[in-house]
Amino acid sequence: MFTQLINPSVDAYNIETGAFWGEARFTPTQEAEQALLDWINYGVKPKSLLMLESNFEPSEQYVPIVPNQVYHQKGIFRALVKDGSSGRWFPVEARITYDWRTRSVEPGLHFNSVEFDNIQITDFVESFY
Repeated sequence: MFTQLINPSVDAYNIETGAFWGEARFTPTQEAEQALLDWINYGVKPKSLLMLESNFEPSEQYVPIVPNQVYHQKGIFRALVKDGSSGRWFPVEARITYDWRTRSVEPGLHFNSVEFDNIQITDFVESFY
């Protein structure tokens, strides 16, 4: 069973064209971290996730967003998870679709908080070497 999650990120893609928009890195709230661990350990789909201090690295295809507007996208979620028994860290990856919005009032590439909803998992992989 995994007991801790660090370094979460999402590679974001346009849901209609498949164009890569960029990578977002963020810090999950305690509730979001627990929801993600429940997702990974037990297959319980999170209803909503609140992430803090999101930094976005855009691609050349990125179209700036409107703050507080909901966007439907697809992406690749990645994180490191800690095995509670061995203490070893493992990378995990999931292909997902989701709705998201920033709660920031200013446009830009750093958001104080981002909310993810309507998360659908299309594929999930634990990486072992």
